[in-house]
Amino acid sequence: MYHISLSDMAAFKTANPTAIFEDFIRWLSPKDWIEEDVYKDSLETFNTSDSNADSTANLYPRNGRLSERMSHPENTWIKIWESVEPLPALRQKPLFDDTREGEKVSCSIVAFAFNW
Repeated sequence: MYHISLSDMAAFKTANPTAIFEDFIRWLSPKDWIEEDVYKDSLETFNTSDSNADSTANLYPRNGRLSERMSHPENTWIKIWESVEPLPALRQKPLFDDTREGEKVSCSIVAFAFNW
C-alpha cells in the first residue's frame, strides 16, 4: 500500500503543483474530508446565469477539515506527503511487474500440468 500511496501522491503533486495534503485527501479519500458547510446558500437562491466567479464557490466550498484519522500527527500519509517529490506517472517505476506476473502464471500452469 505504501508504494501505491507514494505513486499517487507524486503524480498528484505533479498535476497540482499548488496542492496541499488536504486537497489530495479530498481527491483520493472523500470520506476523510468532513465538509463544514455543504452549501453556503440554498440551491433555490443559486443563480446559474450569474457571471460572478464566486457563484460556483457556493456549490463547492473548501470549508472543511480532515477526519480524525487523517489529521493525527503520526499519520503515515502525512509523512509520505511531506517527503514525496512531484513525479509524473510516466516517469515512475511501474507498480505492476508484468514479466514477473507472467512467469508466475507460466510456473503455475507447468506445475498444474505435471500434477494432473
